[in-house]
Amino acid sequence: MKCARMQHLMTLLLMAATIKSSATAFIDGGIIMRPLSHLHPFHTSAALCGSRILIPQHLSLNGKKTDGDDDDVGESSKPSQTELLLELESKFDYDGRISSKVLSDDDLIDDTLDSLGSQQHRCALVTILGLPNMGKSTLLNALLDDNLAIATSRPQTTRHAILGVMTTDYSQICLTDTPGIIGNPAYQLQEGMMGAVNGAVRDCDVFLVVTDVYSGGKMDNDGDDDNDYGIGEDMLARLQQSHRPVIVVVNKVDLVADGDESVYTNTPVKAIQTIQKWRSVLPDAFAIIPTCAANGPDDAGVVALRSLLLANDPDVDVGAAIRNLGRPVNGMFPADTKGMPTKEETASILPLGPPLYHADFFTDRTDRFCASELIRETLFESFKKEMPYCCEVRIETFDESKRYIDEDNDSDGKKKSKSMIRIGAVILVERDSQKGIVVGKGGQKIKDVGMDARKKLETFFGCKIFLELRVKVDKNWRSNKDRLKQFGYMT
Repeated sequence: MKCARMQHLMTLLLMAATIKSSATAFIDGGIIMRPLSHLHPFHTSAALCGSRILIPQHLSLNGKKTDGDDDDVGESSKPSQTELLLELESKFDYDGRISSKVLSDDDLIDDTLDSLGSQQHRCALVTILGLPNMGKSTLLNALLDDNLAIATSRPQTTRHAILGVMTTDYSQICLTDTPGIIGNPAYQLQEGMMGAVNGAVRDCDVFLVVTDVYSGGKMDNDGDDDNDYGIGEDMLARLQQSHRPVIVVVNKVDLVADGDESVYTNTPVKAIQTIQKWRSVLPDAFAIIPTCAANGPDDAGVVALRSLLLANDPDVDVGAAIRNLGRPVNGMFPADTKGMPTKEETASILPLGPPLYHADFFTDRTDRFCASELIRETLFESFKKEMPYCCEVRIETFDESKRYIDEDNDSDGKKKSKSMIRIGAVILVERDSQKGIVVGKGGQKIKDVGMDARKKLETFFGCKIFLELRVKVDKNWRSNKDRLKQFGYMT
């Protein structure tokens, strides 16, 4: 029995090693949250599914092997599936690790059947990509109806690939916001950012290309078309050669609106030209949708895009959402669709498969990461020119021992506001002169940054925030590979 247990344990450890080497992972604070990109109901390899462990095909749901059983070992001596998983769980122990959710055999069967349903559930990894300052993060927030990714008017605000999950009973859309595409990275940090873009592009099921009415197919002064159409020649070639669905989002159409008239009542000529030019270079793109993501989740373009992604849901009316964009624009859909695709054709762009994450899963990023991003967003809003690009924010302390006091002490029905999170952060700059700028005369500038950041953090976390900021010089951190690996920009 002991030999059989060790044999099963070694099998699971080997599978875990295979997963680690074959799956693309987002690693933050020791937590690996990125699943395999093409997981189907009866995949032959194991996968970490959020915090759940799926069992490979050669193990049935009752914990018995379906083939290759050892005749010398009786059925009664074999450990159950749950026992094996619990034993495997005990082998991994390090700071910051979140324990896996090990389901009982009965729960695993019920949960698997529920997720498979009638085999019509769809799940897809959707990568959002485009040039800097196209509104990719704003679009992600609008689709999710939540401020997950920081967004400013400055280019290259996003440095990491950020996952946001949109889940319904019939679909799960895993949206990955990526840094803006940089043709020629100037330093190691930018190379790491482009590594994040390439990784997200490699793993995705659907491309969501974000451009705007000016950069998409812009015209040079001599009248010649811009060959890369504002996304880079290499990336455009990858899109043209890819056999995966592509949806192009022409953002910021409000910038070319005629007076006070809605851009969706009468699509501006400039937006129509941009749509048609993108159709000429991506004739097989599934859809080219005009949007104004800055208007939020209820913008007609955002609603239409969300409807395309969730077309598998019976309650989603794709046709009505597209009609709300106004009169049809030539080039919005491929010529062979004769107008707009059917609901069934739209749903089919997402692969069939069970959800990769639990229904309440929202992002793979930790609270510490979100706090650092909100502080960094404040730096972009507070300083001009190149100053914010030289800054990195690291969270040193994150004490949430009093975070849920209000929830624990509201039995008397009285409103309380004692919940609090204590955050200590350090702002890294590259030179002593930059430190002086961030601190300001008499420390006034860093005080103002702290006040503005604290307001953002209180809104995000829903409780009081005690924020302590320090400024430290870390010379040339943007070109230091070891530091960038430590900060999660490079692997």
